[in-house]
Amino acid sequence: MIREVIKEAMKARKVKAKDLAEHIGINKSTMSMFINGKMNLGQEKIEMIFRFLNIELVIKNIDS
Repeated sequence: MIREVIKEAMKARKVKAKDLAEHIGINKSTMSMFINGKMNLGQEKIEMIFRFLNIELVIKNIDS
C-alpha cells in the first residue's frame, strides 16, 4: 500500500526515482528495489520520502 502511494505521488509530481533516491541518500538501484517490493526501507527513509513528496500519513481507527 505504501509503495503504491509513493508511485502515484511520484507520477503526479513528475519525480524520478533517481531524484528521490538522491534526496534520501540511497542509490537508484536501492530505490528501484524498494518501489518494486524487492526490499524494505526503514521508517526514517520512508518518512523522508513522504516529506519530499508532500504525502501526509493519516492513521484511522477502523472498528471491526
